[in-house]
Amino acid sequence: RAPVSEQILEAAPLLEAFGNARTPKNHNSSRFGKLLELYFKDGALAGARVAHYLLEKSRIVTQSPGERNYHVFYELLAGLDEEQRKARGLLSAEHYFYLNQGGDSGGAGAGADWSTLCGAMQVLGIGDAEREDIIRVLAAVLHLGNVYFHRRQLKHGQEGVQLGGGAEVRWAAHLLKVPAEALVRALTTRVTAARAERMRSPLPIDQALDARDAFAKALYSSLFNWLVLRINSIVHRAGLHDAHRISLLDIFGFEDLEENSFEQLCINYANETLQHYFNKHIFKLEQQEYQKERLEWSNLTWNDNSPVIQLLSKKPVGILHLLDDESNFPRASDASFLEKCHYNHALNELYSRPRLGA
Repeated sequence: RAPVSEQILEAAPLLEAFGNARTPKNHNSSRFGKLLELYFKDGALAGARVAHYLLEKSRIVTQSPGERNYHVFYELLAGLDEEQRKARGLLSAEHYFYLNQGGDSGGAGAGADWSTLCGAMQVLGIGDAEREDIIRVLAAVLHLGNVYFHRRQLKHGQEGVQLGGGAEVRWAAHLLKVPAEALVRALTTRVTAARAERMRSPLPIDQALDARDAFAKALYSSLFNWLVLRINSIVHRAGLHDAHRISLLDIFGFEDLEENSFEQLCINYANETLQHYFNKHIFKLEQQEYQKERLEWSNLTWNDNSPVIQLLSKKPVGILHLLDDESNFPRASDASFLEKCHYNHALNELYSRPRLGA
């Protein structure tokens, strides 16, 4: 068994491969938040624990121009030999919808990175069987991205879909060890329960595409969760409850992209909360302590971002709570959510209501 210090070092490239991606401004941008706790006993490193937050799931299925998916996909395709790729139905990166949207699917140097990644897995005790499972899930995600649908008119004016890319579905099902027919049903129909009865109805094409992407995101994020748990099972040793600890937080900064999504809202909310924590402990509580001790000092002022946090998360009508509530209604839409935001926050000076549109 490798020393814990070596295992912690080898965990870094593993997490980077699965959690980092190329963006226009950074070719190795971390797309998840990480809290690394290092434990020390008798002056020596004795163990570690990793907690992760806000993995950017949308990147798994879509990338903006100049961006790429997570490194591990390109490393996988470049690192496997022809026979290994053929056994999983894999081609080069430019053939996959989940990899070619950003316009850069090249894999220069990725083969060597895959070798480094496999070496890190070995040091961390991830054996051949577990590595094979990892490869199967990654390959299944790529095949799912190439599944497409045609509109199909059904009885009584209903719209359904006809599956395209049948070979890709069969490969995905084979890699996930599930019946292909069951996977097709999961991607093209929905099940609703009424009392003791379950009814299956067809999905229109936009919802079928959403179901495909949601499944791919769930697969990858579950794999990422498992990987972090697996790393912790190796580097977090017994008997650390009384050890000294250093915590290192690595999280996104504020983001304002050309096209922003739910991830940017969550990232910026996390940063607002972190900034509020910093302000409270460095300025507010410290100055209160000065007052208690009757010390002389120059009073410091700072921008209190509490109103921003309350707008986003105060119960019951903070924007995140409104979104959570609206998501529970079957007929909810972007327009109905926006209408509730306008109704509850139109008079808030921090809330800008568009002059035109909804």
